[in-house]
Formats: sequence, structure tokens, C-alpha cells
Amino acid sequence: MTADTTRLEALMAGAVEVCVRHVESGGIPFVGLLVASDGWVSDPGVNLVRETGDPTAHAEIVALRKAVQARGRSGPEGATLLATGEPCALCYRVAASHGIAAVCFAVDRDTAADQGFDYRAGYDADGTGRLPLAATAQHLAVERGLVPFTRYLDLHRSDFTTRSDFTTRS
Repeated sequence: MTADTTRLEALMAGAVEVCVRHVESGGIPFVGLLVASDGWVSDPGVNLVRETGDPTAHAEIVALRKAVQARGRSGPEGATLLATGEPCALCYRVAASHGIAAVCFAVDRDTAADQGFDYRAGYDADGTGRLPLAATAQHLAVERGLVPFTRYLDLHRSDFTTRSDFTTRS
């Protein structure tokens, strides 16, 4: 870990609150944040896929882009990636290619799937489970970690007739 657990928990709790606000403004419940070993913390990245039409604008990738803009190409190297939802296969690969040292998440892939965001097939499709970052990623429980997901469901429940319809359209 590149920062102590208490600090990471506080930063994750803050990322969850950013995520709740993002959901309340129409976004989906994913936020990424980088914490460098020297204490630097990135601006949070929110998932902007729907807003921009960019299929790579996942929260973790947006946070990495911000870190590179703020600190240069080597800026994210050695940092810890905090994510409100466990990163998908794409995000694990991009994080690894940028030298991220560790990944912590508030909500794991199975819980995200239970909430209507089932991206687990991507792990098997590209062997992400064998990547060191995915194998060593840690669940970092925070009190309100699930709130962005449940709030998203509450706001959009009437848009879908069944849970499986919701899962396939998110």
C-alpha cells in the first residue's frame, strides 16, 4: 500500500460522497481517485461514458488522465487507485500499464452485479484475473460504500421492467 489504511478509508469515503453527488446529477455510480506515495491526491474521476460517448471514459481512466495532466506521464506511477466500484477489465489493464501499485475498491464486482452493473464477463474474456493488480486488489469497506449504487437504482427503477432488463441496459 502506498498510504496508510486510515487515510485511504477517509479518501474512499470522500470518493463515495463525490459518487453520490454524481449519481444525483444523472451519472452512474463509479468514481476513481489516485493517491501517490508522496501524499498527492488526484482530482476524482467520474464515469463520463454516457455524457461524452467515449467508451473509455470510465472513472478510473478519467482519474488517470487527470493525474497525467497534473503530474506528467510518470505521475500515476506507484500510486494507489481507489475506486467506488471494483475496476472492470479495461480499467485494471490501463492502471497496470500506467504503473499503478495497488487498487482498493469500496464495492466488489459481485455486489456491483447484484446492483445491476454486471461487467464480470470481461474478466474472463481477457484473463484479467491473472493480472497482478486484479489478484492483489483489496476491498476497502466504507460505511456508505453501497449508497451510490442503491441511490442509482432508486432513481432509475421505473426505467426498467425487470432487474435483468436493468443489467443489460446499464
